Amino acid sequence: MLILIISALIALAVFFGIFLVFLRARNNQTEIKNRLDRLASPELSEKNELKNTPLADRTIWPLLKKVAAFFSRFAPGALTKLMDRRIVLAGKQGKWQIKSIEGFWFLCVILGGLYGFWWITENPSNLAKSILVVWLGMIFGGLIPFMVLRHQIRKRKEAITYQLPEVLDLLSVSVTAGLSLDGAMQKITESMEGELVDEFRRMQRDVRMGMTRHRAMRLMAERCDVQDLNLFVTSVIQSERLGASMGDTLRIQADNMRDLRRQRARRKAMQAPVKMVFPLVFFIFPVMFVIVLLPSILSLMQSMGK
Repeated sequence: MLILIISALIALAVFFGIFLVFLRARNNQTEIKNRLDRLASPELSEKNELKNTPLADRTIWPLLKKVAAFFSRFAPGALTKLMDRRIVLAGKQGKWQIKSIEGFWFLCVILGGLYGFWWITENPSNLAKSILVVWLGMIFGGLIPFMVLRHQIRKRKEAITYQLPEVLDLLSVSVTAGLSLDGAMQKITESMEGELVDEFRRMQRDVRMGMTRHRAMRLMAERCDVQDLNLFVTSVIQSERLGASMGDTLRIQADNMRDLRRQRARRKAMQAPVKMVFPLVFFIFPVMFVIVLLPSILSLMQSMGK
């Protein structure tokens, strides 16, 4: 029964998360469409604008935001800093609001506790066990938002690590061809897409707003929290301070990143046979035994019955 409760909690959290993402995407598309309509016809009235807005954007999404804002009031103060840092590492600081995530966390805690109470009513037991089940349900419910954020952070770090060697190759070629480092980054942001390129764009915006490039690069490394990117930023800053050739520095860093990528690929290839043991033992081998041995066992049972 506890497995069913955990499965139901996971399914509910995944559904709620996907639903929020879907509504957010629909809301962004609607805002873009409304802006284009206002530019094309400035006399568009508010009534027509409200009429063209989807029903979900008028009712469900505002209601969910109000519910999340209400529940976020009861979230612990330390949770705000923790969630804010996780959102930055996930690269969702412009898309996910901290109040919405806090409200989602508090809602998951409540749902986990409710499932714990439901399990107690279905399976009466002593008081200590009942309290333990309720606490476990609340703890597991509170971990669901962190699990979602952890998955987003890991996926983003993998994307940045995978894209970094290619970006360094292009930077090295551009700087060797005569461009400055800022000009090479500008060319990359104009011709490429990805998590790392988005961070380069944000770094360039910080520089244009008056921040020094060294400070902007350090902030970029802190937002990404990727070891390879930290090495790149440190090498570039030291190269500029010592007056070393930027082209040589970028070329060496690109070679090192390609070597690290090869080593990671070899390590994953070596881990693949070990990871295949458990599916083979628990899923494939039992089916093969049933297919191969079951007819023989049935024939033996029939012959013994006669």
